Amino acid sequence: MKAYKFFIIIGLSMLFLIACAGETVLLGTGSLDIKVTIGPLCSTEPCNRPVEDIRKVYEAYTFTVTDTKLNKQVLEKQLTYNGTNGVLKSTSLTAGEYELSIKPETIFTKKSFPQTFKIEKDKTTSLEINIDTGLR
Repeated sequence: MKAYKFFIIIGLSMLFLIACAGETVLLGTGSLDIKVTIGPLCSTEPCNRPVEDIRKVYEAYTFTVTDTKLNKQVLEKQLTYNGTNGVLKSTSLTAGEYELSIKPETIFTKKSFPQTFKIEKDKTTSLEINIDTGLR
Protein backbone atom coordinates (compact mmCIF):
# COMPACT_ATOMS: atom_id res chain seq x y z
CA MET A 1 0.00 0.00 0.00
CA LYS A 2 2.85 2.38 0.83
CA ALA A 3 4.51 1.68 -2.53
CA TYR A 4 1.20 2.40 -4.30
CA LYS A 5 0.88 5.83 -2.61
CA PHE A 6 4.53 6.56 -3.37
CA PHE A 7 4.03 5.89 -7.10
CA ILE A 8 0.87 8.03 -7.18
CA ILE A 9 2.70 10.95 -5.57
CA ILE A 10 5.68 10.56 -7.94
CA GLY A 11 3.32 10.27 -10.92
CA LEU A 12 1.37 13.41 -9.97
CA SER A 13 4.62 15.30 -9.35
CA MET A 14 5.92 14.33 -12.79
CA LEU A 15 2.63 15.34 -14.41
CA PHE A 16 2.82 18.73 -12.67
CA LEU A 17 6.43 19.29 -13.79
CA ILE A 18 5.62 18.37 -17.40
CA ALA A 19 2.60 20.70 -17.41
CA CYS A 20 4.65 23.60 -16.02
CA ALA A 21 7.48 23.05 -18.48
CA GLY A 22 5.14 23.73 -21.40
CA GLU A 23 4.13 27.17 -20.17
CA THR A 24 5.68 30.19 -21.82
CA VAL A 25 7.18 32.81 -19.54
CA LEU A 26 6.10 36.23 -20.77
CA LEU A 27 8.73 38.91 -20.27
CA GLY A 28 6.44 41.74 -21.28
CA THR A 29 7.10 44.46 -23.78
CA GLY A 30 8.41 47.98 -23.71
CA SER A 31 8.90 50.85 -26.14
CA LEU A 32 11.87 52.46 -27.84
CA ASP A 33 11.92 56.18 -28.62
CA ILE A 34 14.95 57.54 -30.49
CA LYS A 35 15.64 61.22 -31.21
CA VAL A 36 18.41 61.87 -33.75
CA THR A 37 20.24 65.08 -34.53
CA ILE A 38 22.44 65.17 -37.64
CA GLY A 39 24.90 67.96 -38.24
CA PRO A 40 26.42 70.08 -39.32
CA LEU A 41 24.42 70.05 -42.56
CA CYS A 42 26.34 72.95 -44.12
CA SER A 43 29.99 73.91 -44.07
CA THR A 44 29.08 77.53 -43.26
CA GLU A 45 26.39 79.14 -41.11
CA PRO A 46 23.63 80.05 -41.49
CA CYS A 47 22.59 76.83 -43.20
CA ASN A 48 19.86 77.62 -45.70
CA ARG A 49 19.21 74.16 -47.11
CA PRO A 50 15.62 73.51 -48.19
CA VAL A 51 13.55 71.38 -45.81
CA GLU A 52 13.20 68.68 -48.46
CA ASP A 53 17.01 68.35 -48.66
CA ILE A 54 17.25 68.05 -44.87
CA ARG A 55 14.48 65.42 -44.88
CA LYS A 56 16.49 63.37 -47.41
CA VAL A 57 19.59 63.53 -45.21
CA TYR A 58 17.67 62.19 -42.19
CA GLU A 59 15.69 59.59 -44.10
CA ALA A 60 18.87 58.16 -45.63
CA TYR A 61 19.61 56.49 -42.26
CA THR A 62 18.23 53.14 -41.17
CA PHE A 63 18.47 51.72 -37.66
CA THR A 64 18.73 48.02 -36.88
CA VAL A 65 17.89 46.55 -33.48
CA THR A 66 19.35 43.15 -32.58
CA ASP A 67 18.45 41.01 -29.56
CA THR A 68 21.85 40.42 -27.91
CA LYS A 69 20.76 37.22 -26.16
CA LEU A 70 19.41 35.55 -29.31
CA ASN A 71 21.76 37.37 -31.71
CA LYS A 72 18.70 37.97 -33.88
CA GLN A 73 17.63 41.13 -35.69
CA VAL A 74 14.20 42.16 -34.39
CA LEU A 75 13.72 45.55 -36.06
CA GLU A 76 14.99 47.47 -39.06
CA LYS A 77 13.43 50.86 -39.54
CA GLN A 78 14.15 53.98 -41.57
CA LEU A 79 14.53 57.23 -39.69
CA THR A 80 11.77 59.79 -40.24
CA TYR A 81 12.13 63.56 -40.10
CA ASN A 82 9.67 65.57 -38.01
CA GLY A 83 10.78 69.04 -39.17
CA THR A 84 13.34 69.42 -36.39
CA ASN A 85 14.95 66.03 -35.69
CA GLY A 86 14.97 62.47 -36.85
CA VAL A 87 12.69 60.12 -34.93
CA LEU A 88 12.22 56.41 -34.62
CA LYS A 89 9.60 54.78 -32.43
CA SER A 90 8.82 51.16 -31.74
CA THR A 91 6.21 50.10 -29.21
CA SER A 92 6.46 46.33 -29.01
CA LEU A 93 9.96 45.17 -28.14
CA THR A 94 10.22 42.29 -25.70
CA ALA A 95 11.95 43.26 -22.46
CA GLY A 96 15.66 42.51 -22.68
CA GLU A 97 19.01 43.78 -23.90
CA TYR A 98 19.50 45.00 -27.45
CA GLU A 99 22.12 46.44 -29.75
CA LEU A 100 21.44 49.42 -32.02
CA SER A 101 23.29 49.74 -35.34
CA ILE A 102 23.04 52.34 -38.08
CA LYS A 103 23.29 52.32 -41.87
CA PRO A 104 24.99 53.80 -43.75
CA GLU A 105 28.13 53.42 -41.70
CA THR A 106 30.65 56.21 -41.93
CA ILE A 107 33.92 56.94 -40.20
CA PHE A 108 31.91 59.14 -37.81
CA THR A 109 29.14 56.64 -36.98
CA LYS A 110 31.58 53.75 -36.43
CA LYS A 111 32.82 55.55 -33.31
CA SER A 112 29.36 55.52 -31.70
CA PHE A 113 27.79 52.29 -32.99
CA PRO A 114 26.74 49.71 -32.17
CA GLN A 115 25.12 50.91 -28.93
CA THR A 116 23.70 48.60 -26.28
CA PHE A 117 20.45 49.45 -24.49
CA LYS A 118 17.79 47.75 -22.38
CA ILE A 119 14.04 47.57 -22.80
CA GLU A 120 12.06 47.19 -19.58
CA LYS A 121 8.53 45.88 -19.26
CA ASP A 122 5.88 48.60 -19.68
CA LYS A 123 8.52 51.36 -19.92
CA THR A 124 9.85 53.55 -22.71
CA THR A 125 13.58 53.60 -23.34
CA SER A 126 14.59 56.99 -24.77
CA LEU A 127 17.83 57.47 -26.68
CA GLU A 128 19.27 60.72 -28.00
CA ILE A 129 21.76 60.26 -30.80
CA ASN A 130 23.97 62.86 -32.43
CA ILE A 131 25.44 62.02 -35.82
CA ASP A 132 28.41 64.07 -36.92
CA THR A 133 28.49 64.56 -40.70
CA GLY A 134 32.09 65.75 -40.69
CA LEU A 135 31.24 68.94 -42.59
CA ARG A 136 33.38 71.85 -41.43
